[in-house]
Amino acid sequence: MDNLPSIGDRNTQTIVCSFCDDIILRPQTAILTNKPTLLPQMNVEKNSSTDTETNRLSINGSDHVCDSIETFWLVSDMFTFENVGFSNTVNNQTKYLVCANCERGPIGFSPINPLTRQLEKEFYVASDRIKYK
Repeated sequence: MDNLPSIGDRNTQTIVCSFCDDIILRPQTAILTNKPTLLPQMNVEKNSSTDTETNRLSINGSDHVCDSIETFWLVSDMFTFENVGFSNTVNNQTKYLVCANCERGPIGFSPINPLTRQLEKEFYVASDRIKYK
């Protein structure tokens, strides 16, 4: 992107999958927000030499290496997405977002309400796991 957006800005460009270029969000459909979160890595190297001990999550009983991500595009309606799939519920608290075309991800997440066990109306797409067109 030429002009980096600031927190609170809407996306001015189309947001697409980093791998297959499928459209995820059209312009003006998401708001940039700061929400520090651990998100499982998309590509985990077996022989990683970096110290990632502090960035791990237990997901359904398995340990996963995660990236600490702060900036996300926030969408308040799942029908705003063009091509996004959802994982099964993880740890009774989260659904991960993936590209519906190539199934790469997670590109983001949506929290689950612990009382109703329904999706919250908050869908977060990691700004560094997508591209702009």
